Amino acid sequence: MFRSSILLLATATAAVAAPAGTPDVGQSIAQVRTFAKAAGDKLWPGYGSAPFEFLLVAGDKEELFCRASMPSGFKADGVDSGSGCPLYVRPRSGLPDKLLAAMPVFGPPSTIVMGTPQSTGRSDADWTRTILHEHFHEWQDALPGLYPRIAKLDLAGSNDNGMWMLNYPFPYSQPAVVSAFVDASRTLGAAVDARGKPGFRAALDKYLAARAKLAKAAGERNWRYAEFELWKEGVARWTEIELGKRYPDTAVRASAFALEQKSRAWLDKPDLSGVGREFVYPYGTGEAMLLEACGPGWRHDYPKQLATGPLLRKARRSCRA
Repeated sequence: MFRSSILLLATATAAVAAPAGTPDVGQSIAQVRTFAKAAGDKLWPGYGSAPFEFLLVAGDKEELFCRASMPSGFKADGVDSGSGCPLYVRPRSGLPDKLLAAMPVFGPPSTIVMGTPQSTGRSDADWTRTILHEHFHEWQDALPGLYPRIAKLDLAGSNDNGMWMLNYPFPYSQPAVVSAFVDASRTLGAAVDARGKPGFRAALDKYLAARAKLAKAAGERNWRYAEFELWKEGVARWTEIELGKRYPDTAVRASAFALEQKSRAWLDKPDLSGVGREFVYPYGTGEAMLLEACGPGWRHDYPKQLATGPLLRKARRSCRA
């Protein structure tokens, strides 16, 4: 089902067949892991060696790949032939089969939790590309001291289960915020288009000014939340696109190029109140494009931050007109 020219990891002697109607997840994981250790590590050092646990939610069971120890409620099911990883299985829990996420569902480290391409409504190529995104979250979550650093942002309130990241009451529909966002988004798109051209730095400065007005309209605490989400999810989407464009499978590459074009087009016709939190995906992708246009140094600084603003301000100083 998944077409790729890269070499698979060595297979083990105990074979585990893929359930009917589901992808050969072990093979897909092996392909992505091999790719992550090469191209992935060139983009983000340590990406290829970060924990790579994967929980497939499919049909009437859940299959856990590549975890060092078996969680409670699972039973061992040999070694997966595709990935060479131990395989653990349990009956379906309350996890929905539409999930596309990475979270410490069994406690640290984080685990990718995904349904099948069919249950998530994605093509095989889009589904594989998404693994690149979710593994970036596994890499993020393994950064030293990440969770205490997030706690210091003081955004969770009384919510201590992490759901505040999805449910934070950002003023997505407040007229002043929407107006400032439209201007910032379109200015961001113009700066993205100016990369590599005369006047790029002027376009970047214009965007940074519009961004400052958006931050003021949103309010300090709300913008602190937005900056964190742009850091976390926006850069993950950019990584998904950049690695996807380099992936050996032509269908995955085409999927990544299509997502890049869709993200850029959204900046010209933004719908903050309509998409809510999901604005961080195309908007954060655009910001990462600007950062990369100023040079790769921002990727060295990225693990030290939990916001894109400081990265942009530092990158701007190294940008040429």
